[in-house]
Order: sequence, then C-alpha cells, then structure tokens
Amino acid sequence: MSATVHGGSLGRWFEELCRIKPNRLREVVVSTDRKIKPHALPKEGGVYAFWWTGGKRLLLSSACNRRLELVGPGGQGVTLKIDNEWLGLSTNLPVPLYVGKTASGMSRRIGQHLMLGGERILPLGGGARKAKRPTTSCQLRAGIEHFFPDQEDARALVLDNVGLSYVVLGGENHAANRFYLEDLAIGLMRPPLNVDIER
Repeated sequence: MSATVHGGSLGRWFEELCRIKPNRLREVVVSTDRKIKPHALPKEGGVYAFWWTGGKRLLLSSACNRRLELVGPGGQGVTLKIDNEWLGLSTNLPVPLYVGKTASGMSRRIGQHLMLGGERILPLGGGARKAKRPTTSCQLRAGIEHFFPDQEDARALVLDNVGLSYVVLGGENHAANRFYLEDLAIGLMRPPLNVDIER
C-alpha cells in the first residue's frame, strides 16, 4: 500500500492526541514498575505525547532545573530558560513534555522512553548542560531526570507525574501522516523535551 496524506484529518488527529488516556504512567506498568503491562498500549504505530499530569508545585519548586544548555552552531552553548509561560503553568492544565512517532510497536517505543530497569539513568546532580543519554531512545526519561537532577528515584517520579496520549496511525500508509501530525503537535504544544538546536 502506498503512503498518502490525509490533510483534512490532521485536525481531528491532533484533537485526539490532546486527550490523555492514562493520566499516570503507573496505570500501564506491572506492580514491580519494571515493564509495561501486556496489551496496555497499542502494538501498532502512531504519534504519542507525554504530559506532566502531576501537581505544578513540583515544577515550581527549587528542585526543578528548568535551564537547558544545548550545543549550537560551531559548538557554541545555547542556554534555554524553560519558564512558566513556556510550560503554560498558569492554565492549570497538563503540560506537554514530549511528542514522538513510531511506524510500529508503540508499546515497545514507550518502553524505550521509560527505561524502567532502574531508578535513574543519568548520574545524580548536574546543571544546565544536557547530559549524554544512555540511548538515543529515552528522551522522556532523560528529560525528566534533567529537570530533577537530585531525585534518586526518577522512575517513580515519572510513573506518578507523567501521563500519555496517542493516536494509532500504524504502517507505511500513514508514514506522511505521522510526520505531519508530529510536526504540527510539536509546533503547537511547544514540548520542552523536543527542543533541539540546529548545528
């Protein structure tokens, strides 16, 4: 089947992407917190979004590091301040953290983001500089650990304060639709863990 673009459906898919399904990721993991429950998430591909659904008090606390230093053109550091307006904290709504896409295996892809095997994946402590991640697939978990560099049990923090929404758009025939929906969502939601700097 060839890939096609369904431009008229992007708005409806975006609306669906904004509907949080599990409000806390703890709802989709087994009691040991080490893996996702079978059949809790789609096996097909699609576009997904992680949201901060916990209280905003944690994001406003001094424990939350909202400075992010990325490597920019010519190796220069580019520092971003993720302020209250960027996060939309005055709305008292969930905060979009990261939007991604996958052609297949959404459940597997979410598991790669969460890295449930340990309490932390980055070393304790740290400043504004974005730390090197153990994999290229754990943007959500590494981002939360950057926000909370002194939190020893970051896995519990993620499971109790992050929710998930998704739109099932699997297979080759939705390749372009996934691309455009992810781009649309990133542009409108401004999720801080998606930010990258051109080189």
